[in-house]
Amino acid sequence: METIITILTVLSMYMNAVHDLNSEYYYNAEIEDGVLTTMYVYNQEEKGLSPKLACHFDYDAEGRLTEKVVSRWNPWQGKYQPSYRLQLTYHEEGYELAYSEWSKRNNTWKEAVEKMEYQMEKGQVLSVNYLRKNPQGDFQTANQLMVLSPYEGRLLAKE
Repeated sequence: METIITILTVLSMYMNAVHDLNSEYYYNAEIEDGVLTTMYVYNQEEKGLSPKLACHFDYDAEGRLTEKVVSRWNPWQGKYQPSYRLQLTYHEEGYELAYSEWSKRNNTWKEAVEKMEYQMEKGQVLSVNYLRKNPQGDFQTANQLMVLSPYEGRLLAKE
């Protein structure tokens, strides 16, 4: 399966956001060796820009996104505080995206309670499963979607 969430995908996302003239937000990025590592989001206010979010990205050796951590600006403390993270795990048939929130009380990440599984089925269909933890602590399918794979060079008519 081709992985779509790569360094270039994340960098493209940043470039598209920066060039959106109708946006109420402004963006600044830290790019190291051509890789987007952190994107800062600012609100436009009467007195200037104010910090809103900081999104930190980590990648594996193949350039695939493995983690996105979103921190929100705390104006009373004057610093960013973790809010949530998305962790991506890749396997041969697809990948899994897990969502977890930050525990202010314990100063650590809570256990993931939601996740999405993306898997190629029979080569032409993408299976998307949304799972939620039940009260017993097991993941259960909450929603499922099947998507036909995009065009892969097969023409219905030839010239």
